[in-house]
Amino acid sequence: MKKRLASALLALCLTLSLAVFPASALELEEAKELLEEYYVDEIPQSVLSATSLDELLQALGDPYTVYMSAQEYEDFLSSVNGDAVVGIGVSIQTTYNDGFKIMSILPNSPALEAGLAAGDRIIAVDGVSLSASSDVQGMIGGESGTEVTITVIRLEDGSQQDFTMTRRSVAIPIVTYDAIGDAGIIDCTSFGSSTTSTIKEALETLNDQVSVWIMDLRSNPGGTSEAAAGSAGLFSGSHIMVYFRDSKGNYNYLYTLPTTPDLTDKPLILLTSPYSASGSELFAAAARDYGFGIALGQRTFGKGIAQIVLDESNHSDLFDGDSLKVTAYRFYSPNGVTNHTIGILPTLVLSIENTPTAALLLSSKEPSSSQTSNYLKLELYGFTFYIDLDEAMKKENQAAFTELLEALPIDHCTIWEGSGDGWSKYPSLTPESIAKKLGFSFTSRYSFSDLADSPYQAEIRTMATYELISGYSDGTFRPKANVTRGEFCAMAAAALNLSSSASGTLSFSDVASDSWYAGAISAMASRGFISGYGDGTFRPDDSISYEEILTILSSLSAWCTMEGYDLAEQSIPAAQWPNYQSFSNWAQDPAWRLEQLGLSVDHENPQQPGTREMCAHLIYSMMDACGLFWMTSGSLADTSAS
Repeated sequence: MKKRLASALLALCLTLSLAVFPASALELEEAKELLEEYYVDEIPQSVLSATSLDELLQALGDPYTVYMSAQEYEDFLSSVNGDAVVGIGVSIQTTYNDGFKIMSILPNSPALEAGLAAGDRIIAVDGVSLSASSDVQGMIGGESGTEVTITVIRLEDGSQQDFTMTRRSVAIPIVTYDAIGDAGIIDCTSFGSSTTSTIKEALETLNDQVSVWIMDLRSNPGGTSEAAAGSAGLFSGSHIMVYFRDSKGNYNYLYTLPTTPDLTDKPLILLTSPYSASGSELFAAAARDYGFGIALGQRTFGKGIAQIVLDESNHSDLFDGDSLKVTAYRFYSPNGVTNHTIGILPTLVLSIENTPTAALLLSSKEPSSSQTSNYLKLELYGFTFYIDLDEAMKKENQAAFTELLEALPIDHCTIWEGSGDGWSKYPSLTPESIAKKLGFSFTSRYSFSDLADSPYQAEIRTMATYELISGYSDGTFRPKANVTRGEFCAMAAAALNLSSSASGTLSFSDVASDSWYAGAISAMASRGFISGYGDGTFRPDDSISYEEILTILSSLSAWCTMEGYDLAEQSIPAAQWPNYQSFSNWAQDPAWRLEQLGLSVDHENPQQPGTREMCAHLIYSMMDACGLFWMTSGSLADTSAS
């Protein structure tokens, strides 16, 4: 596996903030040459045969590869670096999906004052309906003092509403900080030129005053890789922070300098949401891999590709103020894990409305040993948190506290109860017993009635707690039930967040487009994780075998991790062939590859039919081996860059 230092020539861009703009100055043939040189994937000839730059970029179908005029490039740099822009103050997702989704709202902006919210989808501007080719940023932007009317579908209730606003200059404060109680709060809306220095200022100013740091990334669509990596280094010191792989399989990496200070040993709680993307995910993955924090909230957006900006600083002969932003790399966490499509799973999965309050409840300072009454001590993935039950019992905090208890993975945490002169731990002290003792309702995510005899109940509980699998309406999981090929695709696609919206069309003659598993099968097939039979069928209702499951998971691991990608190019060493003779020929290499990743593979009867408990166990084991779950203490915490 090749690794080399990231080039200083081209700044890597990790953001969602731009839509596709019409091209003008850059010549078509020049653009084709640049794309062939830098683009992360091989470009089909059908795309290269385009007769205009607009047609070329549209045919490429990549919302992150865009041409920017000089003014658009200036606005883009302002949005990343925290200057000011003229408009209504929204960051918009580049991909059209029944509208353009608003990712974040700037403070003190016309959009905030009008009542717009992240998650609302813009479907029209000044009465003009939008499509995938619409220049939505250009339509919303304009001169200060002019009016614009946008039509949106509201996230909260699905209603269609019009909002008329007056454009004005909106400042972009990309980082602010303050202390609330015992928590130091850092609100980071972008990773730009001032982000690292402002976070450093926050840590140096407030660290002695707080017990816990809370960093809000819920409305952060990204920024630059340098700023995200540098900011992560302030919590961990000198480390490799991210790997980049180009179209040829070569790796670059970005690291913080040996002189980078680790400014705090206080726990860090990240707040994440589906609008935390790219650079935010880079930062969160570093926290997971190096063990310098946990995350509360929802699974992140899932943008694991990086762009370079080609402009006059690196191609002075082609650009004059304008630029071309090109997807050039797939990026991976310090532990070699992708976040593309998968996103970053938080340590605790919580609803949007309860995430910030739950974080504050975990920020109480440690009580003295003689004053532990009415406190809980929570040991979670290498960190210790204290919860003041007087605060938790307040009416405005009860919902967040209850959901916090429901979100705890009971096989990966320890709860202690304050006894007045120390701490007590006993088997009956569970999240559910605590809620009932306080008179709160408790809805378990994992209390299936038929798991007592399952050897995989811990994995099933953990997967259910993270809302990656579910049971039946009668409260059972049916662990011994056989699983079909279609059902397994649905289980794997749900666990890995593989969306059918980006999956292409169905290619199997026996998978109806309206079948409940069609989206999952399409999502898996379009990425090459599954294949059908020579007659064009998939046979979704046939039982899936253990070795078929392993083969699919091996393909998934090659996509999820650098190590899996490297192993996919290797075969079983000849000396080990006898160990895999129980497997069909086509399953031998996949079984071996998964064992190299650390999975325990059953060699006794690989043709046996897969069951629900087996599938849950194997999906969990693959995700755990790939590093997709939060770690106990950060397996890379003792390493440093060199």
